[in-house]
Amino acid sequence: MKKLFIILLKIIFVLAVLAGLGYYAINAVMSSFVRETGEVLVPDLQGKTLIDSLEALSQAKLAMIKEDAEYNQDVPSGVVIRQFPPAGTNVKEGKTIRITVSMGGEIVYVPNLTGETIRSATILLRASGLVLGELTKKASVKYEEGVVLQQDPVAGSTVEKETTVNVIVSNGAPTNGDVLMFDWIGKSGEEAKQWAMDNGYEVSVIEQQTKLADPGFIFNQAPMPDEKLTANAKVTFYIGDSKSVFEQKEQVVTYTLPETGDSKRVRLILVDDRGEKDIFNGVRKPGSVISIPVKTQGKASVKVFINNVSIETMELENK
Repeated sequence: MKKLFIILLKIIFVLAVLAGLGYYAINAVMSSFVRETGEVLVPDLQGKTLIDSLEALSQAKLAMIKEDAEYNQDVPSGVVIRQFPPAGTNVKEGKTIRITVSMGGEIVYVPNLTGETIRSATILLRASGLVLGELTKKASVKYEEGVVLQQDPVAGSTVEKETTVNVIVSNGAPTNGDVLMFDWIGKSGEEAKQWAMDNGYEVSVIEQQTKLADPGFIFNQAPMPDEKLTANAKVTFYIGDSKSVFEQKEQVVTYTLPETGDSKRVRLILVDDRGEKDIFNGVRKPGSVISIPVKTQGKASVKVFINNVSIETMELENK
């Protein structure tokens, strides 16, 4: 009996030793694992560039993924706006930090305001995300009172959203005795020459081959419309010669929206030798195909804007 008791004690002792060794072994493994995947503090990435953010996360043994990008007027392009988890959070080494990066201010197209009333110009600017700025009045014989003569920034340029657009508006014909140059472009050269002679101006007529006018019609002039004329001023008219042909080409502008996303406002602007002209402005569903027949003159292209943001410029054939 005593011998059996001694054997049991030995068995219990061996089991206790094995249990202790197991505990210390497991504890050592867990301690090693914890050391290998220890916790670190997430650094503050807001306001940092992508390169600086990568460096900061690398030093903290963390990873990074760009989750999103958005327009922000106050933050330069390529700078971090937000992060998750936020700065100061305790995370395991190797954790991936998700960031949102600024694309800078939203870029929009400046519409052509020339020839528009102030009310129409204000509506066009508001629809483009722009603001009507300083309004200056100037005498004009080309446009009636209240119509936009000039603008700054110019039509067709791209600027940040909420940019102020200053305009010069017609104040009607001058009332102080000043004489302004008429707009003779597209009109008869003989008629313009007779007008100049009747008013005592020195007139020069230059005939050139052009695609901008038919023979005998004016395609350019100096001074330009609404410039002040002095007594005995010299005026020059550029007229199409006998080989000139006012050419316009019939084409079809086609644009297909991406298949993904929500419905978007699409704006197509035709640009050719005559200037710029809206040919489409409407909301269409993803995958929609827009086809617009147009008449172009000279080299032509189409500016594409999606939700008032410049996307691309499509060059049209010039054959």
